[in-house]
Amino acid sequence: MRPLTADREARPAPNPPARREPLIRLKRRDGRRGAQRTWYRRPSLIAGAAGAVLLIGTGAVAWLSGWAADLAAEMGRSARQATVTAGFAIAHVNVVGRESTPRDELLAAIGVGRGDPILFFDVDEARAKIERISWVRAAAVRRMLPDTVLIELSERVPAARWQIDGQTLLIDREGKLLRGPDISAYQHLKRVVGPGAADKAGELFDLLAVEPQLFARVKDAVRVRGRRWDLAFDNGVIVMLPEEGADFAWRHLATLDREKGLLSKAIVAVDLRLPEKLVVKMLSDSVPQPPAAPAPPRKAGGKNA
Repeated sequence: MRPLTADREARPAPNPPARREPLIRLKRRDGRRGAQRTWYRRPSLIAGAAGAVLLIGTGAVAWLSGWAADLAAEMGRSARQATVTAGFAIAHVNVVGRESTPRDELLAAIGVGRGDPILFFDVDEARAKIERISWVRAAAVRRMLPDTVLIELSERVPAARWQIDGQTLLIDREGKLLRGPDISAYQHLKRVVGPGAADKAGELFDLLAVEPQLFARVKDAVRVRGRRWDLAFDNGVIVMLPEEGADFAWRHLATLDREKGLLSKAIVAVDLRLPEKLVVKMLSDSVPQPPAAPAPPRKAGGKNA
């Protein structure tokens, strides 16, 4: 029996090892082994080169930026001066609709002077600044070439005096505080009193206006705990409105006054806070009555004297 193994001579020769060829052949700088190490294999050289490039680039950008900014500024000044020379310079500022807006505040908000270039005047910025003045509700600003700026104002209207923290201020129907005027010139306006009264004044006046004759007699309105109102009339009577259903209570009070002259009677207060019930406090309930005159003394002795 022949062995399973083949003769040594019959075995095939092993394959030769595969040849590896570098993609890029680099020449040695000298004859020593290992001298073929190149610059891209040294991280320190890469970092140094990158830093130098970055430093040079940053300096160049900074220099160019400063130069460009100076150039742009100089070109802007030249352009502005050219428009002024051509006759496009502000000579007039006309205002329409100003009654109470302080003149100094208005001029400060516009921020222009005679001779400024009108083509470079920013109308949107001027309008925004003007509308920050407390008296101004809305404003429109336009250039009227070649030399005029036109300002149209819509002013706020004083609606009431607001008493808060010991001082009296002027407000409009929206509760906007109107600064600057002498409050003594507005004594004819109704007064609202207390925290939160200014914000609710317009709402209250709309409610009371449905009965104009009765509303005309109201002098003061006091906001109570931020929920309801006490009204003081011209004859000193206090009317307490409810928190809810104040409109119905107000109309009911007007009907009673027209039909029975309720507010002309000798009363101190009318309490309308309870639904379907009217409580009237009479003047006699609050004013102490004089003591009764003493009875004349009897004569001594009587019949048997």
